Formats: sequence, structure tokens, C-alpha cells
Amino acid sequence: MSFEIVLTQSAQEIAERSGVLPVLEERARDEIAELPGEGLEELERRLFHAFALDDGTEVICSLTADGAVRVDACEADAAA
Repeated sequence: MSFEIVLTQSAQEIAERSGVLPVLEERARDEIAELPGEGLEELERRLFHAFALDDGTEVICSLTADGAVRVDACEADAAA
């Protein structure tokens, strides 16, 4: 399954600041691939998929109109 990952400005800043950019993109791809059936179709059906990185960063993935996966994130401290 191939799809484009689009990071929001918030996700980009958090990932760059904490040094987890490659981890964030890879984990988002893995999370979508593990959804039941065709991952992108399931993401569209659910509207979003959320998970947390090991450092506590909370991540939300959603499908864009052109079929890319938008990844947004917030730091653990900001989520509390």
C-alpha cells in the first residue's frame, strides 16, 4: 500500500524539535497498514486514527480529499 504522508505544521515542528520525524512518518504508515482490510478505506470509514509515540506525543491521522494521509501531533505536555 502506497500513500503520501502530509504533516501539519504542528506535527512537523514537534517531530523536528524532538528528532522523531522519521519515526513519526514510519509509525503513521505502519498504523494505517495495520488497520483492517485496506488501510486507507478503513481510515476513510473511521474518519481518523489516533496513536501515541513512545515519548508520549499524541498523533492523529486522517485522509485528505486527494488520498494522502494527514498527520497531526501534539506533545504530551500540551495534551494534559
